[in-house]
Amino acid sequence: MEFIRKHKRLSILILIIAILLLFFGTTFARYIYNAIHNYILESNEFYFNSTVLDMNGRQYKINNWDGVNDYVLTIDVNNKKNSLKATSSDIAYDIEVSCPSSVECRLNKTEGIIYESSGTDSYQITVIPKEEFHEGDEIDVTTTATSKSPYVKALSATYTIGIETTNFTYNIEDNTDNKYLTLNLTNSVTYYRVEKAFGSYTEGERITPEEYQKLTEEEKENCFSAKVTVSFSPREIYLDMTNINYLHRIENSEKKEQIDGFDYINEFTFKMDASSSEKIIFYKSDPEKNYTYPIVNNTPIVTVTVETAE
Repeated sequence: MEFIRKHKRLSILILIIAILLLFFGTTFARYIYNAIHNYILESNEFYFNSTVLDMNGRQYKINNWDGVNDYVLTIDVNNKKNSLKATSSDIAYDIEVSCPSSVECRLNKTEGIIYESSGTDSYQITVIPKEEFHEGDEIDVTTTATSKSPYVKALSATYTIGIETTNFTYNIEDNTDNKYLTLNLTNSVTYYRVEKAFGSYTEGERITPEEYQKLTEEEKENCFSAKVTVSFSPREIYLDMTNINYLHRIENSEKKEQIDGFDYINEFTFKMDASSSEKIIFYKSDPEKNYTYPIVNNTPIVTVTVETAE
């Protein structure tokens, strides 16, 4: 009784949770407990959040892994409630990951710090296949970030990663407060196709990478492994004009949009080599937004269409 008198508010909260547990089960009671716990932390102006993790554990389903190459997940955390409120101290946190025995999950670090001056931090999980996968197979990767000072709060998410056998994949890496995003493109086609006959080669003929490297630059213009078109709104993101893909774009493939009397690139097409990967950087008009795809957003901010030599 003495404890109840001294800790009246806490006792009421415990009683509420006990009643919810009795009537609604553990899942709903845990949700209410987390909400109350978060309320107490935020009343002390402590904010430990993420665009992809949550106190109640978020669920994601991804179907863009080939099951052969490594798959990288980028996880962000921050110290903000909104653009006006943030924790006025550094936040130290621990990182954990679990996955099935068919893969190895490597963390680029096991602990991190969100510095008050930056407001954000991130870590990466690299999923490495240890067995042979086939289309339709799935694995679950669960990660948890737990703040350890000045208060304890755990955020988690489970990623169900499905195998899709495709010869071309792409994703977008980004974080809140990033000035730019990165579009990652991977072409897994292992050969080239002749689209215009030349020399002894006929239209539609396949060429190995070894044969392709022996061609002159003019002859290479008649072949491709993948032709990639990227389109985007320059009102939201704009292209790094020094990008090698744009500089080596297919002639007359770019399109422009006029904004306030100025022309901005909003589309162009380029070729990718066989078995290659490329990165394209786009600067963001609003750094507060997170354009990560496919995890955070279901629709990419950059539209990618591709014609491969298959």
